[in-house]
Amino acid sequence: MSLLKSYTCSSCAGVLMFDYDQEFFDCPFCGTTFNAVDFHEEEFVAQAEENLRKLAFSSAKEKFNFILENNPSDFEALKGLILCEISTSSLESLNTPCIFDSVDIISLKNLVARLKKQASFKDYVFFDQLLNLVDLADRLKMYQNNINSLYDADTRAEINQTFIELEQRKHADTNYNKYFGPAIVLGSIAFGALFSFTGNFEIVFIVSMLAMLIGTIVWAINADYHKPREIYDNPLHNAWEMKGYLEKQYANYEEEYNKEYEKLMELNQASITREPDEAVPEETKAETNITDADLAETVICSKCAGQLYLDKERRVYECRSCGVAYGISLFFGMPMEKALTSMNTGHYGEALKRFENILMVNPSSFDALLGRILCAGRWTRISDIDTSDVINEEDWLKITDRISEARQHVSESDRGFLDRLEELVFLLGKICLNNGNIDELNRKVEALDSMSHLNYLAEKLSTDSSGLSMGRTKLLSDIEKLKKETRQIAHQFLAIKRELIQKKPDCILVK
Repeated sequence: MSLLKSYTCSSCAGVLMFDYDQEFFDCPFCGTTFNAVDFHEEEFVAQAEENLRKLAFSSAKEKFNFILENNPSDFEALKGLILCEISTSSLESLNTPCIFDSVDIISLKNLVARLKKQASFKDYVFFDQLLNLVDLADRLKMYQNNINSLYDADTRAEINQTFIELEQRKHADTNYNKYFGPAIVLGSIAFGALFSFTGNFEIVFIVSMLAMLIGTIVWAINADYHKPREIYDNPLHNAWEMKGYLEKQYANYEEEYNKEYEKLMELNQASITREPDEAVPEETKAETNITDADLAETVICSKCAGQLYLDKERRVYECRSCGVAYGISLFFGMPMEKALTSMNTGHYGEALKRFENILMVNPSSFDALLGRILCAGRWTRISDIDTSDVINEEDWLKITDRISEARQHVSESDRGFLDRLEELVFLLGKICLNNGNIDELNRKVEALDSMSHLNYLAEKLSTDSSGLSMGRTKLLSDIEKLKKETRQIAHQFLAIKRELIQKKPDCILVK
């Protein structure tokens, strides 16, 4: 066990023996609730920043998450999680777009979008600006890949051949329009002259006019196909000129990136210097008139499942198996209301502790078991679960594990509810997976478009390259199939959600 340190309760001046391992303590004298971060916030922040400097991202991430349990909108902790995802020690390293080259862009954008919902409203613009910077970095990477490809001799030869073919096609189109039309007219006249020898003027006239009409229609259709197009006006003539054009485009976007980076740093500074939002006050005092009749006969330790016993002063429940102690105020004084207050203010870690304390007294409490499940997904009630929510595999496993645990304790009549809830979570996980796959396929389409961009600049449409066109068409087809499947899943999702709300309309954690 970690070293115990002595602290004084700020409410009653009683002595608190705070254990690092317990993370959550209740004053046995007055019932005031404390969290490890209440005593060690500066220490946790300093340790997390030191982990970042040493590039120990897993340790830093763990500490930032712990800070967020106590203060869900803590800007530095939210930003720290993003830096861990990018694998960098400071926001200043984003001054160059190449920092994102080795980052999973889709996972990063999902994380930023999720953390934005958790952040203070005043900090929303910072996260939006960061997403904008990520998109610019992705576009710069596309241009850089195009530029790099032109250093390859085979690629340059292919592009130069494209310019030659284009020039030949342009001349062919010009000659077609110059000579084919008059040839049609003269041919029609000659055709009519042949019939003049028959001596039948009416037949000659009709045949001549019909021939000219058909010839004109054929010429008009083909002339439209062969007419010179705007793409012929491109000033580029070879691969090296194209390279110079791409470098200019890259420089323009790089300048824009630098400006957006400066805006991000300004927003970061503004968020750091801004006064933190005043915490929502929570009722922390225990009921002062607790009698022996109020005390539960059996309380089960949440850490080792051993039975807890009251101390001599009847102020603390003690576990004789693992040594953990809990103040009696954790189990009285409306613990469910305190848990709900914590959830509504985004303190899901604290709410989870409250629900677990309720389950220590009543292991089959449906509301507490459901509350544990909702805390895993950072939801306050079933009606809050939405198809736009982003959950990763770790969250999904945690939610399903808690559903399985709850199923073992609830009554038979409530197991059907949990079965449908598990199905709802499964569908949400499938939607998130499909959205991730759609994003990945879209990035592949962008990569193909990036490759075809070279030919496009050489005035050759990507469809001229059958292999490239077929690959892109297949990707777009796969994307459409995934979108269709996701729409169908979303329909099932909403139907199950409505069913769950109807099953428990009076439960505050449902509707």
